[in-house]
Amino acid sequence: MILKLISFVLLMAALAGCAVGPDYVRPELETEVPADWTPRPTMAETLADTSGSPMTRWWESFGDTTLNTLVETALVHNNDLAAAAGRVLEAEALLGGAKSKQYPSVEIGGTAARSKSSEVGGASFMPLYNNSFSANATLRYEADLWGRLARGKEAALASLLASQQDRRALAQSLIAGVVRTWLQIRELQMQVELNDRTVINFTDNLETVRNRYHRGLVTALDVHLAGQNLASAQAIGPANRLNLAEARRRLEILVGHYPSGLINSSDLENADGTLREIVMPEPLAPVPPGLPSDLLERRPDLVAAEMRLHSSVARIGEAKAALYPRISLTASAGTSSNELNELFTSPSDIWSLAGNLFMPLINRGATQAQIQAAEARTVQATAQYRSTILQAFSEVENALDQDHYQKLQEGYLVESVDSARRSVDLAEDRYMRGLDTILVALESQRRLYTAESQLLTTERLRRTARVNLIQALGGPWDEMNTDGNQGDER
Repeated sequence: MILKLISFVLLMAALAGCAVGPDYVRPELETEVPADWTPRPTMAETLADTSGSPMTRWWESFGDTTLNTLVETALVHNNDLAAAAGRVLEAEALLGGAKSKQYPSVEIGGTAARSKSSEVGGASFMPLYNNSFSANATLRYEADLWGRLARGKEAALASLLASQQDRRALAQSLIAGVVRTWLQIRELQMQVELNDRTVINFTDNLETVRNRYHRGLVTALDVHLAGQNLASAQAIGPANRLNLAEARRRLEILVGHYPSGLINSSDLENADGTLREIVMPEPLAPVPPGLPSDLLERRPDLVAAEMRLHSSVARIGEAKAALYPRISLTASAGTSSNELNELFTSPSDIWSLAGNLFMPLINRGATQAQIQAAEARTVQATAQYRSTILQAFSEVENALDQDHYQKLQEGYLVESVDSARRSVDLAEDRYMRGLDTILVALESQRRLYTAESQLLTTERLRRTARVNLIQALGGPWDEMNTDGNQGDER
């Protein structure tokens, strides 16, 4: 009997090789993609040297141990990333359930019962007390003749891969977010330091003007103008400190800490109390040609979008298979006896074998509606996939523009700061000799402060542009020709 059951199951499994519905094929983009990214003027000057190749753990190239620690902490304690890991576990469980439906299920059971019959009106030859014992095993198996279960497994696997890539995309975004926020904190710290230095200079300047006023060399107007210059600089200080506290809180949330805004920055200072400089290796390796097509395999958000499309295509086949007959087998074997000591003897054997056929006939419209809904979801997923690709290309092109033009802007601002410093020296000298009014000196001081502040912001933005470019490319671009396996978080 067991051999017959096994043979029947193997026969049904052999027949279950025809899966209805479309097989997944990556859709065409319907947009002409160039062989290389759009060239930038003087890009060869900006990215000419290939010696400074970034690392897989690219954030370590900043040479900041505190930043390294913060990234590692975020990867362990960030709540959004933990939620993404939970979604991966959920998808793994659903895939396990889809796989199990393709195999026979076996149930075992047993009963033991004792009953008493009525003593009134019963036949005298019937026993008053009855015992009943049984033990059985039941096998259930659905022959997947049209691939309904196979398509369900295919869809579940694609969904799992999508959730894994979502987690990788979130990890990459988290790392980039930590680095960007850290760069902003460092800039704001330097802005606070610059403002404090400027306030001291303007205070000294006001004292000098007051002394000249008391000596009758200048009018009270010069004192008020110098005081206004000082107050304007002082007013910027609280705004800088507020922005710094808010940036620190954003970083603390990313690393899973309470947002107190009091991240310890003592290890960022030199022995003399000045802020330690951020080191950015320059220049980085040039972006290699042929990236637009390679990007589809590198960026986890693009892979996730394609896996969702794959899953929706598989669901079409799963829905179509419901139109065809469904054949299942139920077999059971066991023993039954009124006496426990006879339960496992040959005369107590019992068995049954049943084949079931189910096919929708009258209400096939509901099944057709499910098919149409699955096809509509595939149309949506296809459009979303193409849109995600174009958005990814746009992010890379924007990041390349940012990297290029902000480097040019930084160069001009360096020249501006140098000229402003010379102007301040000349204007103050001419004022002290009575050759110019204080307005020239004060304007020169304000221009210097503005230029230095803009330079700090541009230096941060240029470093941020490199972070954006790494994120847009799905990782450091010196790995573009590798297998793309950078680990779950890298």
